[in-house]
Amino acid sequence: MVMAHPLAIMRRGKCRPVDLTPAGRDDNHDCVARRSLTGTFANSTPDRAVVHCKRNMRTTLPPTKSRITQYPLKDPERCPHCNSRRLIRKGTRKKKLESVPLWRCKSCGRTFTPGPRPIRNKTYPIDEILEAITLFDRGFTLQETAEKISSRFGRHASPSTISRWVSEHPQLTTYTRLRTRGLKSFKPTQTIRAIKLYHRQVYEFAYHRAKLGFLRDGTLDLKRSSSTSSTARFDALADFLESIPQTCPYDLFSREDGARSSQVGADFFTPDNLVVTTKENAATEMAGLVLPAVGTNHERHPKLQRFMLANDSTTIAVEVPVWLTANDIAAIEKKYGTRLLSGHGKGSITGHIDILQVRNGAVHILDYKPDARTNRPIAQLTIYALALAHRTGLKLFDIKCAWFNENEYCEFFPRKLFTARHAIDPTP
Repeated sequence: MVMAHPLAIMRRGKCRPVDLTPAGRDDNHDCVARRSLTGTFANSTPDRAVVHCKRNMRTTLPPTKSRITQYPLKDPERCPHCNSRRLIRKGTRKKKLESVPLWRCKSCGRTFTPGPRPIRNKTYPIDEILEAITLFDRGFTLQETAEKISSRFGRHASPSTISRWVSEHPQLTTYTRLRTRGLKSFKPTQTIRAIKLYHRQVYEFAYHRAKLGFLRDGTLDLKRSSSTSSTARFDALADFLESIPQTCPYDLFSREDGARSSQVGADFFTPDNLVVTTKENAATEMAGLVLPAVGTNHERHPKLQRFMLANDSTTIAVEVPVWLTANDIAAIEKKYGTRLLSGHGKGSITGHIDILQVRNGAVHILDYKPDARTNRPIAQLTIYALALAHRTGLKLFDIKCAWFNENEYCEFFPRKLFTARHAIDPTP
C-alpha cells in the first residue's frame, strides 16, 4: 500500500505535492526523499523530510508535527531551593525534544523541574546524554556514538555535542583517561563482559575486562603510585571475578535452607568498636546524576551499576555473587571466634555485591540503599567482606564497606568489628 506524505518540491518557483512510495522515491519527478532519523515514510510521519532533486536543489521542509518525548522521571523528595518537602505538581513544560513535569514548592513558592542541576536545562533528555557518555567510554568513537544514539532514540546528536557532554562531567567520567589504553586490549563490544545469573531472581553480573588488566599491572589508580609487588594481592581478586561464570555454585543460590546475607542478624560482631564515617564521594554524585532519570524503582540498581562500571575508573564489577558453604562458615567462625548463623550453624550464606571498586590501595564494597539515612546494612556488608576475603585470600585489612544514596555515603572498616573477640589478620 502506497502512503502519501504531503511534501512540496520547489521547482522553477512553483510548489506541487509529491506522493512518496515506501522506498521514498517519486518516479514521476525523478526525486529521492531521504529517510528521516525519527521515522519512515512507510509507517509513520517523519519529523523533517529532506528532498534531493537532480538539479542539486535541496529543500528542508518544516515538520508537520513536532515530536515531544516524555521520559519517566523520579519524583523529587525536596525542593532544590529551600529543601522543603511541601511539593505539589504544577503541570508540564514542553521543551524542544521532551516534555518534563513541573513542581511547585509550597514553602518558597518557586517552580522547578526534577533532575540534577548540571543537566537540568539541557536540550536533550537526561537518558540520551547518559547513554552517549557510556557508549563513548566503552570505546566507540564520537561518530559511532552519534550514529548509535540517533538509531536508538530517533534523533540526531552531533559528535561535537557528545564531546561536550563528556567534557562537562570530568569527575564522573574518570575512565576517559584510561579509555585509549583500554582500546589497545579490547574492542568496545568486548570491554565489559556481562552474564545473567538465575539465582531465584535474575542478576546481571558484569565486570570490566580492561580495568582488571590495569588492576593486575598496578596502573588502575594513577594518583597512587603502585608497584607490582604491592598490587599482586589483587591478582586473586581479578582471577575470582573472571572465574565466576564457571565456578559459581548455582544450586547453592537456589536452595531453600540457605540464608541470604541480608537475612543474617547482627549478633555475630561487636558493635562497640564500630566507627561509621559519613563523607563526600563520587558515588553519591553519580547517583544524583543517574537516578533522577529512572522512572521505576526496579530500574534503579541496573542503571546506576551500568553507568558506574562503564564510566568510573575504580568500579571493576557489579552484582558480584559471593557465597559461603557450611565448611566455609565453620572456618570463618573458628578464625574470628564468632558465630555467623544462629542455632547449629550449618547451611550456607549467599549474596550479591552491588558495586565492587578498587581505589587507594583497598577494595571497596558498595551497596546502594535508597533509605541510606535509616537503613544501616552493616551486617550484610560485613558478610560480603568475609565471603570475598575467604574466596580470594584477601585480608580484612584490605577491605572497606559502604552504603550510599544520592545524598549520603557511609563507610566503615569491617575489621574493626572483630578486634574485641579475636585477633584478626595481622597488618601487612
